[in-house]
Amino acid sequence: MSGGVKRVALTALAIIMALTAVLAAGGCKKKAEKYPRVNIAPPALTPQPKPNDDGREIKFTVNHTLSSNMVVQRNSYFNVFGTAETDGGVIYGEFMDEQRYAVVTKDGTWAMQFSSHEATAEPQQLKLYTTHGEEQELADILVGDVWVISGQSNAELNLAGPISKTPDYVNEIKAADNIRIFRQTRQAVMDAQEAGTIDVTQPQNDVTDLSWHWERTTMQSTAAFSAVGYYFAKELSRTVDVPLGIVMAASGGSTLHELMPVDLAKSLGFTTGAAVPMGGFYNTLLHPFTRNSITGMIFYQGESESAGGQYVNYARNLARTVEAYRKVWKLEFPFINIQLSSHLGEGTLYWPELPRLRTAQFDAYRQIPNSYIVTSMDQGWQKGDPDWAHPLYKYELGKRAAKIAACVSYGQGSEEYALAPEPDKITWNDNKTVTIKFKHVGDGLKLMTGDKIKGLTIVDEYGDRLATEAEFIDGSTIKLTTFSTDAKAVAYCLDQNGAPDNANLANSEGIPMPAFLIYR
Repeated sequence: MSGGVKRVALTALAIIMALTAVLAAGGCKKKAEKYPRVNIAPPALTPQPKPNDDGREIKFTVNHTLSSNMVVQRNSYFNVFGTAETDGGVIYGEFMDEQRYAVVTKDGTWAMQFSSHEATAEPQQLKLYTTHGEEQELADILVGDVWVISGQSNAELNLAGPISKTPDYVNEIKAADNIRIFRQTRQAVMDAQEAGTIDVTQPQNDVTDLSWHWERTTMQSTAAFSAVGYYFAKELSRTVDVPLGIVMAASGGSTLHELMPVDLAKSLGFTTGAAVPMGGFYNTLLHPFTRNSITGMIFYQGESESAGGQYVNYARNLARTVEAYRKVWKLEFPFINIQLSSHLGEGTLYWPELPRLRTAQFDAYRQIPNSYIVTSMDQGWQKGDPDWAHPLYKYELGKRAAKIAACVSYGQGSEEYALAPEPDKITWNDNKTVTIKFKHVGDGLKLMTGDKIKGLTIVDEYGDRLATEAEFIDGSTIKLTTFSTDAKAVAYCLDQNGAPDNANLANSEGIPMPAFLIYR
């Protein structure tokens, strides 16, 4: 074979190999990363020198974010820590054939670190002991991926209610699953604040309620756990053979500045919180878990900012919050944000600007690297439901979030089919017509109801809708026409009620389009 032919053959082979790699990864997008990914394992730790252990008696406590039945984040150092009363005493630890030790500091804390490991569903044990005889063991530990579900009440809403809308799902709840959950509640934080047992103005090293612990997914434990969080984990486990841990860190009614670090809240101009001081729910529900790594976060929040013009700065504030979270965890983890649902009834009075808050969430999605959006407008309150503020239809939301996670974190499937459809290219042909090319349409956009496009419109500079005609050009392109000369932007679903009767566009997989407002 001549040199030229050989080079061509090698080039062709390289192209084929590259294409094969892309297809194997499902075509999922890989955004630029500021922090390392959890699937890149750090090097093994070097052995520690022999400690100066005088064998003194030590009584020690293990931090309550760690317990039996937990999931340890794979491909990441495992930090084990707690408190003790004996300055200079030595505590030993053994985990997965590795021995480490910690020396108790003057401030009564101790910490040790174990090497990273690949995922395993084989139960492991963490043994902690002293030479004097004090010993503790955490059992049934799995190594896999840890996800956090945070936000306000629709993230905190437990499964006991929503399971009524998926009654057959009762048979899916199994303690033998490789899913472990850690439940926290807003009420416990409020009670502790009232009792003065914790200082919610400061980042907490341990959880609020020391009885909290990691649990298997029994009927009892899941009924009290986040419905979105459990549905997400269960659906993700169908396609991902990795143990999954879910930490519930949501608080009903919380504002965004109660869920962000206090220094960030101050820099953004906030001076106080609502139920707790600014940063209070971050300090109590999220910060205790920041000493060990995670895989990603599902977020469902925003009703508390759906009045009083707060939506104006919401996209910026959410982007800064995610940036702060990633700085603390030192990881640009996937951030899966659930766009607000449809709240009718009294919701139109309490949250009159909810449609604009949704568009702010879409703006934040476009600003935040490695972020994704889940549409929930079609899963909102329905007449006859008991509670207008908390729609029970959480299964589809967990399923949609799981499909995104399977794609972007595990390479299962393609973003074209896993993500919600959104504008890719907007072309203003003149002052009255605009052509929108959409991406993530799968095999093509479809109508969830009826035979006409609903919800997609041209708006003026104030965001008010203009009379608009919409027509398909092809499966991914729509042309909009208005007779007004005030056209300034395109929008989708500026209604409180985003049900398919008002907003009926979806991709071929039935994933609805999120609300948006995009100016020229």
